[in-house]
Amino acid sequence: MADFAELEAQDGVRFTWNIWPSSKVEASKCVVPMAAVYTPLRGIPEKQPLPYAPLRCRTCSGLLCPYAQIDFMAKLWVCPLCFQRNHFPQHYHHIAENNLPPELFQQYSTVEYAPPAEKTLTPVFLFVVDTCLIEEELGFLKTALKQAIELIPEHALVGMVTFGTQVQVHELGSAEMPKSYVFRGSKEISKETILDQLGLSSARRNFQPRGQQPNLPSSGTFVSGISRFLLPQAECEYSLGAVRILTFSF
Repeated sequence: MADFAELEAQDGVRFTWNIWPSSKVEASKCVVPMAAVYTPLRGIPEKQPLPYAPLRCRTCSGLLCPYAQIDFMAKLWVCPLCFQRNHFPQHYHHIAENNLPPELFQQYSTVEYAPPAEKTLTPVFLFVVDTCLIEEELGFLKTALKQAIELIPEHALVGMVTFGTQVQVHELGSAEMPKSYVFRGSKEISKETILDQLGLSSARRNFQPRGQQPNLPSSGTFVSGISRFLLPQAECEYSLGAVRILTFSF
């Protein structure tokens, strides 16, 4: 059995359990579903970013971590997810029991990689909000969402989806007025239909009426495709303020 009580302070992970069941019989007796909440933006000041790329499993792309089995003699590591045996690359030739890279230390179960030459993608935060709440809980939700968005980097992109009896995909990039695409919650809709309704299918993306120019928001950037639903954190305050979640405005 593994005790996960201290992982929240160490890794920013909160579980619905304290002790992992050691057998299928014990697992079947669990009343509360197994779940975990991870906080990726939680800072760990005592741990500096590692200036190289993570080592990935060749089969499942799992990362080298303290839970991997290491064969120091053969210079191999066993992926803890798929149990694939992987060879260490040349720059890990110095690895030994008394000379471990930081990602194998038990206290480094969470690490941040910062490869110098790797091009990073713009992070996207899509908030999916359940609006089936009482008035008081909606007020707490509003405050929590504002706090969460303030913690997001300014260059990150933000999107919003709300759902209750209906699902609304909000078009934050609309400069003229608040827009949202509404889907009935009681009806099963295919992925292709949703993409077509949102204007994100390949046929809709490739079609543009003759002489029609794409709309320009106030910032002067093109609003087309997925960009209609995402805005940089630094620019989304006004658009999110126009999004109404049941009885309160965001």
